[in-house]
Amino acid sequence: MELATPALAAEEIEEFLGRVSFFAKFSAAQRARVASVSRLVRLPAGKQVYQIGDPAFTCYVLVEGRILFSLSVGQRLASAGQVIGHGEVFGWAALVEPGQPRNGTAMAMAPCTALAIDGAALIAMADADHSLGYVLMRALNQIITGTLTAFAAG
Repeated sequence: MELATPALAAEEIEEFLGRVSFFAKFSAAQRARVASVSRLVRLPAGKQVYQIGDPAFTCYVLVEGRILFSLSVGQRLASAGQVIGHGEVFGWAALVEPGQPRNGTAMAMAPCTALAIDGAALIAMADADHSLGYVLMRALNQIITGTLTAFAAG
């Protein structure tokens, strides 16, 4: 369960996204569009944000706190997990195909604030604006490759 969080103005969200490496190649107008489908959420310590098998509809950018992310492929679970910190994106499966089952688990290690992005809305924007889609897919490719490389390294 997410806790109620004071709303941020779209301009504040856009400004935050401008400082996140995942969104570095997005134009200001593209970041504004992402901000329009985003909301701020608070997650208490110990809160499981999602687990393996949950449908992926939301992608997150961590504003503050720490998230423990564990990836699974078939029966193999990464032993140590990965700690997600400020400005990092997690839950990116929602940007690949909304609703597909998650292949990882994310849990708040401390009280967290995160930007929750509607994956289906962002994919629809990418379908309508291929320049936005191109920068989104390049950024997504980097994060997927990094996650899979870390997983393979064990």
